[in-house]
Amino acid sequence: MKEKNRVKKTEKEKSSVRSERIWDFVAKIACLLVAFFIWFYAMSTDIVTLEKDFTIPVKFENETTLFEKTGWSVLSGRDSSIVVTLKGKRNIVTQITESDIYAFVDVSAVESAGRQTLDIKVNAPTECEIVNTSVSSLSPYIDKKITKNVPVKVVYADYVVSSEYQLDDPVTSLEEVAVTGPESELRKVASAQTELSLGNITQTINTVSNLVIVDENGEVIESPYITLATKTVGVTVKLYAVKNVPLEVDYKYGYFNKNNVKISISPSDISLRGEPSVLEKIDSIKVATLDEKSFLTNTTQSVAISIPEGVTAITAEETAVISVEHKNTSTKQISVSNIVLENHGGLNCELQTESVNVMLRGPYSLLSKIKEGDISVVADMMNYTSSGTTVVPVTIKFSSDYESKVYELGSYSVTVNIK
Repeated sequence: MKEKNRVKKTEKEKSSVRSERIWDFVAKIACLLVAFFIWFYAMSTDIVTLEKDFTIPVKFENETTLFEKTGWSVLSGRDSSIVVTLKGKRNIVTQITESDIYAFVDVSAVESAGRQTLDIKVNAPTECEIVNTSVSSLSPYIDKKITKNVPVKVVYADYVVSSEYQLDDPVTSLEEVAVTGPESELRKVASAQTELSLGNITQTINTVSNLVIVDENGEVIESPYITLATKTVGVTVKLYAVKNVPLEVDYKYGYFNKNNVKISISPSDISLRGEPSVLEKIDSIKVATLDEKSFLTNTTQSVAISIPEGVTAITAEETAVISVEHKNTSTKQISVSNIVLENHGGLNCELQTESVNVMLRGPYSLLSKIKEGDISVVADMMNYTSSGTTVVPVTIKFSSDYESKVYELGSYSVTVNIK
């Protein structure tokens, strides 16, 4: 009996625990429903507020007014934006977009060129409150935008040149370069400069180097508002050697030599500058080819000094004075009647000249022996075909004993009648 009562009591306790669990679950569901109804009521009656961030571009206002008044424009800051935080009723804030908010800077009151600090103003829907902006001001650069040309200059950072060489002035692919920017900034710009670090120079250098803008003291100007039309320039730095080369003359016929004339040239040499490979090939400069037959007496003449291609003269002289002094020779005149007409091609030619007086120059010993029979006068008729009397140049020929040792001075001719 007691055991039976204990079982009933246990079952009753289990039933009570189940009931408590059911009521606990029901209570939780009820709380959840109440919370939902409270939330729904709040949403439907607009009592919940919300803060939201918007990224807004900053515009410039009254630029036309500024330009008409001063000629200035806004040169920087056009890509600026700020973050605007709005606060308002949730159902209103959630419907706002970036296009509903306007951020701007008014430039109409700017009175000086240069960088400005201007307040940013924000217009937003009146139903919301602007509680914060990421920045409150903007610093644009305002000035007249101009372009001017500045010279291109080259400076050497370091270099070593052997004493036998010279470094020529650099040559750039551009003499000037255009720079564009604010007028007030460009006043500081003196030139566009490139700096070369050449090291040990053994040959001509051709390179492309970067340009920077500098002031009159050579200090680099760092400005984001100034732009160069080109950022690089080609530079050629030529390496030169210097060499003294003698001035010399050539002879037309080869009659002059050190035994029969003294040739003096003033200056006797000149200094040339050029690339080493070019200078190596130049051992002398020929200033004239002397026609020995034209020097009847000792003579002095001036001639231009022609500088070989690829080099330049360091010395200032542009002309040379050549002196010709005869020695160990004398002159003698002989009348020659031995006149020969060659290559007349069957033409009927009648010689009108009986003899030619020829002035000779040669060593004393030979002139004392030479006779008329050792000399002949030859007229070449090959190019003469028309009838009539004509003057024909002649060649003076010598016998083997005197050939190349005695020569005539001047030029001669004979008269021939062609029938």
